[in-house]
Amino acid sequence: MGHPVYMRNKQRALVLSDHYLPCGIELLQHVGNDQFLQILNRSFLALICLKLGRRSEALTIAEEAFQDALAQGGVLAPICELLLSSILMETGDQLKAKERLEESVALLGKLAFEAPLKKSNVSVLGTIASIKHGDFGLKPEAVHRERIDQCLFRIRMFGPIRVFHQEEEIDAACWRTVKSRHLLAYLAHRDQPVSTDQIMEDLWPDLDPQRASALFHTTLYYLRRLLQQFSDEELIIRGSKRYQLRPGMILSDRFEFKAKATFALGKPMTKALAEELEATIQLYTGDYLLDLDYQWVIPVQEELKNLYIELKQKLAIYYLQNAMYTRSVLHLKQIMDLKPYSEEILQLLLTNYAAMGDQLAVKKQYTAFTATIAEEMGMQPSFELVRFYKEISMV
Repeated sequence: MGHPVYMRNKQRALVLSDHYLPCGIELLQHVGNDQFLQILNRSFLALICLKLGRRSEALTIAEEAFQDALAQGGVLAPICELLLSSILMETGDQLKAKERLEESVALLGKLAFEAPLKKSNVSVLGTIASIKHGDFGLKPEAVHRERIDQCLFRIRMFGPIRVFHQEEEIDAACWRTVKSRHLLAYLAHRDQPVSTDQIMEDLWPDLDPQRASALFHTTLYYLRRLLQQFSDEELIIRGSKRYQLRPGMILSDRFEFKAKATFALGKPMTKALAEELEATIQLYTGDYLLDLDYQWVIPVQEELKNLYIELKQKLAIYYLQNAMYTRSVLHLKQIMDLKPYSEEILQLLLTNYAAMGDQLAVKKQYTAFTATIAEEMGMQPSFELVRFYKEISMV
């Protein structure tokens, strides 16, 4: 008898909380105007919705509270991000939850030195620290494998956009318009709730708001109708005039690449890690969102390209140090195609050729480099590079 009574009382408490929390938030808005408590209470309301089984609503409320907390500043943002991460864990998006936790831990650590925390927040900070050290017990490769198994769709965002349902690619002929595919890529790119106005500004920047709104809703209709052919579940969810892809249902190679790359770059090089890095760089099949011509693409495109170059350079140095010169040269020449004016990469390439005893290649590569920077940039090689070339030519 005791257990059923307890469960009924617990459910009743949740329902009452679900009723009174919004009332309290509204009262604060009209009377106290305490932004800190308003936003924090909305995060708690999201947790109540989660416990009541309303996962999509919980995620939307938590995301909006977190965005408002960012604008508020201070310790509120990492606390709301912590609560958001617990909701993400419940919805099955463990990788994103882990990323959110790590970000909140870093920010709280920084704030701890800049301003004293309120007493009510001390236990929260302790909880976060313990979770950080526990690190979920999940390895990145296990998280990725789990996400791949759970996702209905995969989007390849390196090079031209390609969308897969399970293992079958959705043919270009299935898309009613090119813009509907752009909208899917955009929502995957943002990976969080985004307002209608922001979507229109990013995808239809040159149109007046009325025309952009009409095109957005038409494009959204076409995209939803296409996705419904493969799933009965609504994959584009809406809340408070914001849209997002349902968490855990669509996997992007961008986040897989970045997670694996960041994990690998923080570890010392070994033979096993070199093999992991070789597999990771295979995900980079071209510039990010290559066929999308929008301003918002460029910063992420450059960030991922630089990360790709960093991976290849780490591999090249490892191969050079282990006398695997041919492999090292392959990576360095590919980097030179992306960074043709880099003296640092040129020096590594010349070092490889010299170690191989190929002085002809040393001279040829150096001469080609100096000609390129002279013709295209009107520059001469630095004093350091000239001295390096003279020394290595005498090896």
